[in-house]
Amino acid sequence: MRTVPNRVVVKFGGGELTDGKAYKEAARMVKESGFKEIVVVVSAMKGTTDTLVKCVSDIGNIEDSDYADIVAMGERTSARIFSSALKSLGVKSTYLDPQQDEWPIITDSNYKDATPNLDETRRKVRKYLEPMLGDCVPVVCGFIGKDRNNRITTLGRGGSDITATLLGNCLKANEIILVKNTKGVLSADPKYIPNAKPLEKITVEEMFSLAQGGAKIIHPEALRYKLPTQRLKVVGFPGSLTSTGTEIVGVFSANPVDIRRHHGLAAITLVGDINPITLSKTFQVFDGRKIFGMGTSRNSLTIFVEVKNPERVLNKIYSLDYFKAVSLKDKVGAIELVSPKFVDSPGWVAKVSGALAERGINILEVITNKASITVFVDEDKMEEALTAVKAKISEGA
Repeated sequence: MRTVPNRVVVKFGGGELTDGKAYKEAARMVKESGFKEIVVVVSAMKGTTDTLVKCVSDIGNIEDSDYADIVAMGERTSARIFSSALKSLGVKSTYLDPQQDEWPIITDSNYKDATPNLDETRRKVRKYLEPMLGDCVPVVCGFIGKDRNNRITTLGRGGSDITATLLGNCLKANEIILVKNTKGVLSADPKYIPNAKPLEKITVEEMFSLAQGGAKIIHPEALRYKLPTQRLKVVGFPGSLTSTGTEIVGVFSANPVDIRRHHGLAAITLVGDINPITLSKTFQVFDGRKIFGMGTSRNSLTIFVEVKNPERVLNKIYSLDYFKAVSLKDKVGAIELVSPKFVDSPGWVAKVSGALAERGINILEVITNKASITVFVDEDKMEEALTAVKAKISEGA
């Protein structure tokens, strides 16, 4: 899919848009970027959404449609302020509001956590938003959608990131830039680790895991819309939109579930006192070897590892004399399933396990981590297991 040269979507969050001076600084960044075609997505001014949410919560018994209509006011006001800031610097600009016919983000009618309709949004973007580019800088309210009945919906907290990547997808933009008040994606939360360092690159899957684990850099759902040819980066505020920042590389598979297979693994089980000291020494034995997963219980640990000579590794671990007993099972295979929808679609582990149970395939271990499910089986059952898993995924697609 070809991208359009010099077409960029830029998103500013509420953490950056704290007051009038901040809006002007953000507008300056847009003006000085040099990009030919720019769409700006804005969150509400810092603290606005929290205030509105608290207000409706204090009232109580407010209908979901009214909730969305009220809470959306933060972004609707912010878009007007940002567009005015651009015009004050001599940049031609307009804002897009859900009350306008030109509004591009179309969703279902789940007012508080809406799902975008990609086909309908793409049609609206091409009809109304795309023709504006190059002539002016449109400012779009983040976080907000509109259903087919023209009622305002919201994309859930942090939904402005979704707005940015969704528009970037529909516009086939070269680049999507998320502006944050840190110098890109940091190696840890500076609130806990003061000397955390900015990362040069991070994969989509790594970023998704961090986001699901509490890192407030990007909404995990937003990563689904990144195109293979697109650059997605996080830059600092204040600063320059052309700065390096942190690039989020790769994409989730276009398939509903990305299926990966791994052969020739060994399962090494350790029985006894499992503690940080013994594990630290044990993991040194696996130096340079890829570990695909671990299963734990109160008194045992099973490590699934890719190793050419598992007997030698087992003997090294045994010689440490840390464990009551050790065992080895070779010729193990793994089926790794990766999809961001696993996070908010309950029951996938049960579906996969059930599909294998129906065929009488014994599961050695199931390991889950955010957007992935890995199932370990005997290697001679791999093809049958893959067939069963693919059939189950097709049913749920």
